[in-house]
Amino acid sequence: MEQYRSLKDHVYDHIAEFIDSGMLGGGDKVSEQQICDALGVSRTPVREALIQLAGDGCLEYLPRKGFRVKRVDDESAREIYEVLGPLDGRAAWLAVENLTKDDYSQLRFLCDSMDLAIEKGLLKKYDDLQHEFHNYYAQRCGNARVIGYITQLNRFFMKREYEGVDAETTRELLRKTNEEHKEIVRLLSAGERDRVQDYIRDVHWRVDNSSFVAW
Repeated sequence: MEQYRSLKDHVYDHIAEFIDSGMLGGGDKVSEQQICDALGVSRTPVREALIQLAGDGCLEYLPRKGFRVKRVDDESAREIYEVLGPLDGRAAWLAVENLTKDDYSQLRFLCDSMDLAIEKGLLKKYDDLQHEFHNYYAQRCGNARVIGYITQLNRFFMKREYEGVDAETTRELLRKTNEEHKEIVRLLSAGERDRVQDYIRDVHWRVDNSSFVAW
């Protein structure tokens, strides 16, 4: 039987989709009235959804100003990395037995597409592709709770801004990160469950890299 979802849950999903898609980024104000108008609902379920998103750490409430998407500072980024690394690594460990040859071809295609986006300076496109890359194998892990937690944590890293870092430094950082993506694919396709889990946790999501997401 399909699980009942309240009006508040649907509003929550609507706002979360705006964050997940990058349409709302760190510091952006969330308009209660616009959500009410777009969904044709009263303020009550909208306010309930906003309060829940704030409780989940995605939004912050400013007295007399309303809600805005929470920015990721250095401390928050480190805390998220410490949780996301083990979760993403576990998702990969679980996904190994479910991935097919076609899946590996798609993961390699995403890596090649990221290389192209980096060289052309299409940073927003790169971000979209790298989220798709991680989401691709996570969705095949077979554990709905792990997928849900990863999705929630990834909301903090949507719509990154790179203006504070020079173009060549950014390009080199992203090249190095994409080489790690390729290593993840290699380990997955070799069936190295424990090694890919450790690599994602200790290398790809190592806490020393967390400062780069606070740009």
